[in-house]
Amino acid sequence: MTRSLRRRRSGFTLIELLVVIAIIAVLIGLLLPAVQAAREAARRMQCTNNLKQMGLAVHSFHDIHQTLPNMSFCGGGCEDTNPGMQNIYYRFRHYPVAFELLPYIEQNNLYNSFNLNLAATSTVPVAANGLANATLARSPLSVFLCPSMPPPLNPVYADYASYGWNRGNCEVNSPAQGGDIYKPGQAYGFTPSNGVFISRMDAGLDYPTGVTLAARHVADPTWWQPDNTYRIGFKSITDGLSNTIAAGEMHNILKGYTTTTVNSVSIGATPVPSGGPIAWGSSGGDYYSEGRTTVPMNTLTGPYYARTITDPAALRDILYKGPIYSFRSMHPGGCNFLLCDGSVKFLKQSIDMATYKALGSRNGGEVISSDAY
Repeated sequence: MTRSLRRRRSGFTLIELLVVIAIIAVLIGLLLPAVQAAREAARRMQCTNNLKQMGLAVHSFHDIHQTLPNMSFCGGGCEDTNPGMQNIYYRFRHYPVAFELLPYIEQNNLYNSFNLNLAATSTVPVAANGLANATLARSPLSVFLCPSMPPPLNPVYADYASYGWNRGNCEVNSPAQGGDIYKPGQAYGFTPSNGVFISRMDAGLDYPTGVTLAARHVADPTWWQPDNTYRIGFKSITDGLSNTIAAGEMHNILKGYTTTTVNSVSIGATPVPSGGPIAWGSSGGDYYSEGRTTVPMNTLTGPYYARTITDPAALRDILYKGPIYSFRSMHPGGCNFLLCDGSVKFLKQSIDMATYKALGSRNGGEVISSDAY
């Protein structure tokens, strides 16, 4: 009996177990943010590396061609003002800048496999290899994909991406002013965009006088010029390569955006919510991969463009508030940007808009101090 009373108690009481569990929960609560922060830091570093690779590709392209790729082969503002430019350059007119850089990121075989006369969403087999463009552009490429971006909701294109290209700033004037891009008889015009990757029309392609629209590509020898005539190069970036944005994050995280195409396939007439249309190869318009520094960073909601919009005030709202043009990311507080000198900087979304627009322009003559961003 005495030995039984002296036997030591084994195990824990319920209260002790609860205390231990509570301590473990507190420790997890303290460690989890640190773990998440470390993971985000790693993702942001990978994003930075992606942009640096893109910067090297841009410089390699320029070294060979002495020009930069165009944003598209047409387009003037937030609408396609140039009629009938189907295949006048003997290729599909809406391949984005990222597509042009494929040969410079060790994807030359992929680039050469495409039929450039057809869209990246084309299902027509290419005679040389039997594959359709849509088969070649069936998935994202890691160099164009930020690991912080979640899988997008109903992506418009199967080859979705996380980065867009700087088209800078432009304005809508009503009536159109001298030097504006506009259709004859149109009540408003767009000033040419002042960014780095711009359209042919931004770079100087304009309507000649005295020639009918239908005959211009035949009757006017000044209308269709060699490919490099309407491209700009680094020499046009007079604000300095280290003070001018080349590209930035444009995650497919839009709100209020809808589509009737999902993963490059038409789903019918009823649109569904989507995260956006940014892709490395596919594009339904030049404005699908362009970022504008007129729109505040990380704008995710607002007015979207439709070709039925002709009111100048509404068009200006889109250029200044349209989320489709915003640089945006999942990194807290801002976005990673590639500058034209090949460096990458994280810009805070609280950046002064005058400074932001100055970084977006290639030739505005602004003086930007290094501590301004």
